[in-house]
Amino acid sequence: MITKDTILKIIKYAAKAPSGHNTQPWKFKIGNDSISILPDFTRALLVVDSDNHALYISLGCALENLIIAANQFDYETKVTIHNNGNETFIQIDLYQVEEIKKTDLFNFIVKRQVTRNKYNPEKIQKEVLRELFDDVLDKCVQVKLFLSKTEIETLTPYIIEGTNLQFNNKAFVKELVSWVRFSEKEVLLKGDGLWSASMGLPNMGRCVGNFVMKNFVTAKSEAKRWEKIISKSEGFALFMVEKNDPEHWIKLGQAFQRFGLMATKMNIKHAHVNMPCEELPVREKMIQNFQLYEYTPLLLIRFGYSNPLPYSYRRNINEIIIKS
Repeated sequence: MITKDTILKIIKYAAKAPSGHNTQPWKFKIGNDSISILPDFTRALLVVDSDNHALYISLGCALENLIIAANQFDYETKVTIHNNGNETFIQIDLYQVEEIKKTDLFNFIVKRQVTRNKYNPEKIQKEVLRELFDDVLDKCVQVKLFLSKTEIETLTPYIIEGTNLQFNNKAFVKELVSWVRFSEKEVLLKGDGLWSASMGLPNMGRCVGNFVMKNFVTAKSEAKRWEKIISKSEGFALFMVEKNDPEHWIKLGQAFQRFGLMATKMNIKHAHVNMPCEELPVREKMIQNFQLYEYTPLLLIRFGYSNPLPYSYRRNINEIIIKS
């Protein structure tokens, strides 16, 4: 029987996964040689993620970390996705084996981060790109790459339109600000959210931070900022699902996490640019104009070389485990 200490170690690695606004919208339930990952809807983003697709993508990222960590501790995994009518959750059964194939991606779980700064103008070689995306695709998840200057220029208007829609929406701004942690003291207390330092911003404190975000960060200023960021990115990856439901969202999360860990291994930084996927009118335009008819684009990621930023925080493990 798997020891509690090993189970807790595996869960700690799983919880290093990325999530929208670093909400960490998961709960872990320990069973007999099993771990279940359940959605925590109290941490749902009601404005920017009204259908919870980003929430379930986060659960998929946690699942991929969990599988890699379990393998590292000599446990095979059997994954079952359940739907009880009210929610979809993931059950992972663990089986100890003498020998199991392990991946060196385990070493990069704690090193991976979403890096939101400007990237360096350094080209990523074609063979590196090929390896970076080799293990991402499956029959349920596809990725469309935008690599050349022309390709990125075709994508730019959708990013700007999505940005304008969001920052002209007071409810979106209010929700975003509620998840920004404007000081190290605040992030240490909460253990979640977007730490201003990890966004390249100074320590401001919540009072000043609220004032700045609500009075000086506008749709116009954000669009201008994004135009500069886009011009400094080496490429963009648009992650798409074959079917727009929780099971496929989870699979997309797994694929994205494999990409993130491989990118970290190669010292390539990445960050979310989800605005055109989150705003339904913009998403529909992308589907039509890029002829993505069979797929739904849900995640847009920019990547390139850059320097690391401070890491985001995670909550105490006792806060994410359901007591039996």
